Amino acid sequence: MINQRARKFYFPIIFLLSWLGLTIFIFIFGPYRYKITNSFIFYTYLFLIHISLYLGYVRGQRSFGREMRVKFDYYKFVEITVIISLFYFIAKLILTFGGDVRHFSDTFRNASKSYISSTLKHSNLFSYLDIFFAPISLIAITNTIFNYKNLRKQFRYSVYILILFSIASSIGSATRSGIVQIAIISLAAFSLGIYKKNIILRYYHKVLIIFLAAGFVIGFLIYSALLTNTRGSKIIINPLTHELPRKDFFLTKLTSPKFHPLINNISFYTSHSYYRLNKAMNLPFKGLGFGLTNSYFVMDNIEQLTGWSELKEISYGVRLDKEIGSNYGLYWSTFYTWIASDFTFPGTIIVVFFIGYFFSLAMKDSLYYSNPLSVTVFCTLFYFIFHFAFNNPLQDGPGLTTSFFTPLIWFILRKRNK
Repeated sequence: MINQRARKFYFPIIFLLSWLGLTIFIFIFGPYRYKITNSFIFYTYLFLIHISLYLGYVRGQRSFGREMRVKFDYYKFVEITVIISLFYFIAKLILTFGGDVRHFSDTFRNASKSYISSTLKHSNLFSYLDIFFAPISLIAITNTIFNYKNLRKQFRYSVYILILFSIASSIGSATRSGIVQIAIISLAAFSLGIYKKNIILRYYHKVLIIFLAAGFVIGFLIYSALLTNTRGSKIIINPLTHELPRKDFFLTKLTSPKFHPLINNISFYTSHSYYRLNKAMNLPFKGLGFGLTNSYFVMDNIEQLTGWSELKEISYGVRLDKEIGSNYGLYWSTFYTWIASDFTFPGTIIVVFFIGYFFSLAMKDSLYYSNPLSVTVFCTLFYFIFHFAFNNPLQDGPGLTTSFFTPLIWFILRKRNK
């Protein structure tokens, strides 16, 4: 058993590093040119970030995994989370008269109207209740996918409903982030289930998965094109550099002009955050936030409750927005920019090491013990790392409870080695 638990699994970190490398590739060679200050320091910093993430993951793979201090029936726990999630979802749907789902069909006619009417723009009671129920739903979804064959049908189907309506809600709000999040988290849970041998893939399963994945990508691109053309988010001139896209970009040459707005939009949204990171690295240092300045949600609530706004003067992310006169969230600036406000840019390299380490530990715990929290933490950190290139997932209440407090509880409840 010890030899079996000594096995090391590197696909998750290789996949994520490849993805992060792709975003940097698009930043350098994409349709938009960016002027970089101190390019050697900038790219060396990104290299060290990725090396640190890899080394943290490798260190975590030396673990044999640990069980939880608290003993309970794994399957009953997961079933309870499914029941709670389903009842909360139904109550939310009824009391909000369908929520964003009711705008589903409207998005395909006028995405701009759906976006303006969405709960993202108009918060309600459930926007705050999500802070507490989001982690429960995440536990239900990730563990049901991970342990697919071992749960009763009614619970599996309930989770399918939750996933489908989550996607419908994202479409109803004319956004993509919810779709990407559920897709990446589901992929993480599915791959973990394969490693655990909870999911056995036959040849026809693999063929079906390939077709479904291709269909999802094509559908997502069509949906993205719809948002690009009808939500008012069509980008021609880069809003940060005020320059037109390169005419010699290879995809521009290979594709029809009707696809160019989609190509430009995707390229901009997957790469412009690195330009903002470079800008942040050249801003003057104004102090440390000690865990309070990496999240706009935290800073804004502190200001509303106490009137103290000095934290926003420290935060690199907020200062970048003020510099160009934009509201928070209009443009991204990478996870590294936000966390550097609390730990400095060199300190961020150490933070990333520990994220990779905990990500790796959660995988080992999930494979060798019945630990529902470790499964959810693995999937959450998978998405967290995937999101490094865009923004800090800790920016809102549900993000804090799923990406910080859930991993914290998992780590506290891990049984110590004797």
